[in-house]
Amino acid sequence: MNAVIDLHQVVPAWLALQSAVPLAHIENDADYARTTALLNALLDTVRDDRTHPLYSLLTIVGDLIETYEIEQKPLV
Repeated sequence: MNAVIDLHQVVPAWLALQSAVPLAHIENDADYARTTALLNALLDTVRDDRTHPLYSLLTIVGDLIETYEIEQKPLV
């Protein structure tokens, strides 16, 4: 499926989301701490309810954290 994305609509939506949720690639320990706090807040609300409207956001934030942890502690 090749959905056409109107980036002119995405920009204001992305800016609005970022003003409400600190969601970005994790570059350093401060970003990691902020993103981990976000994950904990989401876990407190969503728990393991896969039908919760924020469940997908929870998994995305978890993936960001996992990627950062792997990059910081690569397997030897």
